[in-house]
Amino acid sequence: MKESIASTYIYNILIIFMVIVFAFVMGTIIYYKSFKINKSILAIIEKYEGYNNLAKEEINTDLKSIGYALKSDGTCPQKNGVSAVEPVSTDYKYCIYYFPNDTNNGSDKYYSYGVTTYITFDFPLFNLFLKIPIYTKSNRIFRFNT
Repeated sequence: MKESIASTYIYNILIIFMVIVFAFVMGTIIYYKSFKINKSILAIIEKYEGYNNLAKEEINTDLKSIGYALKSDGTCPQKNGVSAVEPVSTDYKYCIYYFPNDTNNGSDKYYSYGVTTYITFDFPLFNLFLKIPIYTKSNRIFRFNT
């Protein structure tokens, strides 16, 4: 009888350990997906040398193919004192920021973009919905028309 009670505690510890490891692995996968989305958006912006209608269409197509399904509420917070380029599409929640001057160089020949996407965790048993912002900034882009 003594050994059967001890094995129950060991099983409980193993189950708790497996739940923690599973949660850690899922968090890592979701975090990687968010950075993949940010990298994809910034690559599209750099491809079209700025955020324009062509870039916006390709971003929405790319987000659809990746499976980023967070619906937008139409608002973006300010980032480093800069507002978002435009209200985001109602299909996906991402925010794009335009920084006209690169702060490292101080020249007006460079600019950069920042992108914020969100990681979501939904816990229906606890009625808890977490939205964690992930922010990345593009490399400096040279402005050829000045």
